[in-house]
Amino acid sequence: MCFIIELSVLLSDYGVIESKGGELLVAKYAALCYLIGSIPFAYICTRLFHGGDIRYLGSRNVGTTNVVKQAGWVAGLLTLVGDMFKGWLAAAIGALAPLGELRSVMPAFAILGHNWPLWLRFQGGGGLATFVGSCLVFSDLKSALIGMAIWGVCYFFLRDHDQSALTACISAPLLYAIVGDSLEVLVFYISSSFVIALRRLQSMSLQQPWRKIQA
Repeated sequence: MCFIIELSVLLSDYGVIESKGGELLVAKYAALCYLIGSIPFAYICTRLFHGGDIRYLGSRNVGTTNVVKQAGWVAGLLTLVGDMFKGWLAAAIGALAPLGELRSVMPAFAILGHNWPLWLRFQGGGGLATFVGSCLVFSDLKSALIGMAIWGVCYFFLRDHDQSALTACISAPLLYAIVGDSLEVLVFYISSSFVIALRRLQSMSLQQPWRKIQA
């Protein structure tokens, strides 16, 4: 929360937030989106369908892939839908909020919450489903699918979830910068991809197989 407030004050000083008290407003919306992103659907669905704690099962990743393997397709599908809904909701809140140019970074805070959830002691997933959900508001599904296709091609050759996702996160903003026409959407891609890339870099630096992120 302190980081969010400090960032908001800095943006206010540089004129990005012009309204009086705008930095506090941004901090409130950012905190709300973070808490929405922190809802651990993977943990909840695994508890309901399996009874165990997803953080200590299989790959120990709090994501859809691990849920499918440990608790079945129904639990995995519910997890996927829930994680996508978090991104969609955060993006919708940002789109409707009086935040000006900063509304397009609200999904990044939801992804931040998904990747480092408060409720699970900051042990979360990779953020891809949450990102795709937010694309339904701030971008078109076609752009999101292109990003996923890049990830799929990279994984086919690299056979590494983290390196593939990292490559896709770098490629997606660059691709949109070339073919896109909206600065707001570009900011959305850059901010969201940055948070996802940070999580992947963290996973790669751990060098522990059971902490590798798969979804």
